Amino acid sequence: MGLGWRGTGGAIQKRTEESWYHLVALLLLCGFWEAHTQTDDGKSVYFWETGPWGRCMGSDCGLGGSQSRAVWCAHVDGWTTLHTNCDQAQRPSNQRNCFRVCDWHKDLYDWKLGAWNECVPVSARTFGAPRQFTCSGGEEGIQVREVGCILKSDESPAEDAICEYFEPKPRLEQACLIPCPQDCVVSEYSPWTSCSKTCGTGLRNRVRSVLVPPLFGGAACPNLTEFQSCKPGPCTGPEGMYSLRVGPWNSCALPQTRTARQVKRRKGKGQGLRERAGVKDPETRELIQKKRTRNRLNRQESPFWDIQVGYQNREVTCIHRNGSTVGRNMCLTRDLPLTIQSCVLPTDCKLTDWTIWSPCTKTCMNPESPRGNRTRTRQVLQFPVGEGAECPLLEEFESCEPQGESIPPCATYTWRTTEWSDCRVDTLLSQQDRRRSNLTGLCGGGLQTREVYCVQANAELLKYLNDLREKDKAGQTQKQQKPSVPPLLSITFQITASRPVENKLCEGPIPNRSQLCQIPCPIDCEVSPWGAWGPCTFENCDDQAGKKGFKLRKRQITNEPTGGPGNCPHLVEAVPCDEPTCYDWQLISLSPCIPDDGKQCGSGTQIVQVQCVNSNGEKVERNLCTSNPTPEPVPCEVPCSRDCVLSDWTSWSTCSQTCSSKTIEGKQMRTRSILAYNAGEGGALCPNSSALQEVRNCNEHPCTVYHWQTGPWGPCTEDPSTSSFNTSVGVPPNSDGEVPCSMGMQTRKVICVRVNVGQVPPKKCPDGPRPSTMRPCQLPCKKDCIMTPFSDWATCPITCDAAGIAVKKKQSRKRLIIQMPSNGGQECPEVLEEERDCEVPKICPGFRWKTHKWRKCQLVTWFLRQDTPGAQETCGPGIQTRAVSCRQLDGTQADISECLKFAKAMPAITQRCQLPCQDDCQLTNWSKFSSCTADCVGVRTRKRSLIGRSKKKDKCKNTQMYPLSETQYCPCDKYNAQPVGNWSDCILPEGGRVESILGMKVQGDIKECGQGYRYQAMVCYDQDNRLVETSRCNSHGYIEEACIIPCPSDCKLSEWSNWSRCSKSCGSGVKVRSKWLREKPYNGGRPCPKLDHINQVLTAKLIYVLRHASWWLSRRLKSKLKLFSAHHCLIFMS
Repeated sequence: MGLGWRGTGGAIQKRTEESWYHLVALLLLCGFWEAHTQTDDGKSVYFWETGPWGRCMGSDCGLGGSQSRAVWCAHVDGWTTLHTNCDQAQRPSNQRNCFRVCDWHKDLYDWKLGAWNECVPVSARTFGAPRQFTCSGGEEGIQVREVGCILKSDESPAEDAICEYFEPKPRLEQACLIPCPQDCVVSEYSPWTSCSKTCGTGLRNRVRSVLVPPLFGGAACPNLTEFQSCKPGPCTGPEGMYSLRVGPWNSCALPQTRTARQVKRRKGKGQGLRERAGVKDPETRELIQKKRTRNRLNRQESPFWDIQVGYQNREVTCIHRNGSTVGRNMCLTRDLPLTIQSCVLPTDCKLTDWTIWSPCTKTCMNPESPRGNRTRTRQVLQFPVGEGAECPLLEEFESCEPQGESIPPCATYTWRTTEWSDCRVDTLLSQQDRRRSNLTGLCGGGLQTREVYCVQANAELLKYLNDLREKDKAGQTQKQQKPSVPPLLSITFQITASRPVENKLCEGPIPNRSQLCQIPCPIDCEVSPWGAWGPCTFENCDDQAGKKGFKLRKRQITNEPTGGPGNCPHLVEAVPCDEPTCYDWQLISLSPCIPDDGKQCGSGTQIVQVQCVNSNGEKVERNLCTSNPTPEPVPCEVPCSRDCVLSDWTSWSTCSQTCSSKTIEGKQMRTRSILAYNAGEGGALCPNSSALQEVRNCNEHPCTVYHWQTGPWGPCTEDPSTSSFNTSVGVPPNSDGEVPCSMGMQTRKVICVRVNVGQVPPKKCPDGPRPSTMRPCQLPCKKDCIMTPFSDWATCPITCDAAGIAVKKKQSRKRLIIQMPSNGGQECPEVLEEERDCEVPKICPGFRWKTHKWRKCQLVTWFLRQDTPGAQETCGPGIQTRAVSCRQLDGTQADISECLKFAKAMPAITQRCQLPCQDDCQLTNWSKFSSCTADCVGVRTRKRSLIGRSKKKDKCKNTQMYPLSETQYCPCDKYNAQPVGNWSDCILPEGGRVESILGMKVQGDIKECGQGYRYQAMVCYDQDNRLVETSRCNSHGYIEEACIIPCPSDCKLSEWSNWSRCSKSCGSGVKVRSKWLREKPYNGGRPCPKLDHINQVLTAKLIYVLRHASWWLSRRLKSKLKLFSAHHCLIFMS
């Protein structure tokens, strides 16, 4: 029901302005009272607090412990409150499992110490940034390291509390001294290089190298390269007026005519050589013939290539800067490019037809297994030459399934496991062996392991089907013959193991190789206190003549020990006594006290209720106790109304001594108390305190105590009286699923011992409680070793050396132990893995390309290029070809398709060449590099020399243009490059600036973005950590890395949410809607509006009742919600 005002007739009554303000204040106070359980951000003012975890408690060592902590509900102001005020769904747990540490864990866990980290100045840790100071010798610092508790066996991390139980945690910090910073030292700049342009504007640069890298926080290295623009002079004259326009090369073509002069000349030269060779002796002639044959093989034409050398030309015209074409002589002659050159005529690839499909690789039937493949191939008839079309794929694959009848099933594979190993607390067997006698060191949580291997599941079935097929082929199967039973259907109790195969053949989840286990800790025997001494009885009540009596006392086992009650101390003790009896009266109860002479009170008697019992406390016939007098009635007292009233006597206390001697005697006591004092005259007075207790002697027998002492049970041995024998596990199990084993016998030693004296003759101890010396036992079943057959021999790895000779390797096979022998079973063989040498193939598998000698450089026919300016008939650019063949690694000839499959990329069969002219500088080929005298510190050189007229030409003597020697550092793998200084800014490559990744220019403040590169200086160290030239590690002396300059991105917000519900059901309230931050701005993008602490933009709508209060409400609420925009409305409620 809404709030309103009604008067007579339902009209709204008039109220003063002061009443309006009181009402508004009341409404605001109501809203505050409803919101006092929440903070400004809507969170609860109550939260859960937890105390520290307590000590780990538990009876078992290891993971079986538990620890607890206190959990309570608190207010944000700090005081404790009821649990119901906090959210029960978020209540923390007050208990958790923990690791209970025992003394024997010391051998299993230890601290692992990490390396000390870099020394950090104390000022940087204390004040946040290092302070400025003058370094003289060094600065004090702190270095830290990681310290953690680990399990020694596998170095897995463990809780620090385990190691802290035995040894305090090593320190994590230590003081250190930081040497003074060493700034980077660089060399002087080299001279400026020559300008890159001969006229106009060009670039030149100079470089410097790092002499000493920065150490211990020294200043980073500056830039090592410097560039500078240069202007040799303005470009004037024809050079700046005219330029060359070079057209594309035409297609390659053969010359229209061929001259036969070269062919005739070759024949004439060859004939003359043969004629001159005839004058030599036969041996020299044979050597020349072999050389000619070898050269002919090197120049042989391959049938796979049709190489024809032709020519191609292009147009080169001289263009004026206004775009008109002028004579070529207006452009500088030295700038004219080639207009004609040798080329190779393009030839497309030619292939044979496809072969027929090969048989399917899958030869068995199993719909669940993957499909097989079949292939077909085609051969290359003609390889592409020049710009001819490349060869398509030479091999094609297709999935398939085997077709036809009598297709055998596929082999199936499954995982098998060996038996679990013994439970071990740790994997260090040597520690277990050292503590094997100490059972307490081998209990608690442990680990069991087993081997997992893959076997063929249907191997027997496939063998059976294969045998049937072989018999069918041999014609030995007969219709009358009864078909044999598949091995998988036969019944046998013999344990067999399948041959292991490669694990990759098995699919599905791999069974666990390890599992947690528990070694029960030994339980000590606990016994009760000794009972009271019994009556003096005969050893044997059936033979009482001349026998001495004994008093016995007993105790019981309160906690059964590990291994049975045989590990407990003796439970019966005896002392000799006189006048033994076998039967005696036992008090059952006393009747109520009956006063004498029929009086109501005064002295009286209690009738004793007894029964006859034997020495063991068992009830027997009453006539057996007739030799002993029956207990007489017990005097008692019934107090009169004014008499002193006393309680009944308590039971006699335990005897103070177990026996008596001249100086020691046993006493026991009983007491009673005063229940009511006498009242007035005539009543019996209460006795004094001494009459309220009674003392009597007890255990008056001498301290001569005997007991039987037993030794440990011996091993279980075969009982010769039984005819059964110990069987092995190969025998079929019985109906209970257990394998029967024979019964044996165990014996132990039993002696009579006198307390505090030692062993005495057996007749001193009573025969009745004498323990047995023999007991039957079940002999443990023999378990023979069960092993898998040897696996197939592993595949021989075929490796070849650089000379193509196969390297000898070994192949192995192994078998696994499925069941370990025990209890005298057959032992396992020692050999579990065998090795043998692999058969080395005669020819090492592998193929390589063999390149033959390059042919003579072929120029364009002279009549085609004789009009070219500066052309000479016997020199210029040309092209040369060579033959390529396929070889095995040992050098024998192989089919070229093998190299296409298995060799690297085919080498080039053509290359550009240059026949030097008379004016050109002619040099010999580079020699081989000289040998290195020492790795990493020496250099090697190679040389060449000028030949012919080039020796006299001045331009050829310029060693910068035509160097005659080249020096390199000897190859070394021991150099180590280290970065120094900071990375440079990300630099965009030329042509990629002012464009974003999408190719759009950034509007407004121009920024460069996209992919670029950044650089960092480096130094090079040798194997002795000495600085060497950076060229030993890197040719350019810096590290290059790709980087991205992100393009600007504006702040992105979500759409407005819906308006929330009003915060109040009556009076003034607030509705809120919000936008959420989806993506922050970066790299100069448009910023976001002001957000709150949860990245939210809010808009609020104020709803209130009265127009007069709008100004005051908006002022108060806007101070709380600065980003809110208020919407006024008036609500009337009935």
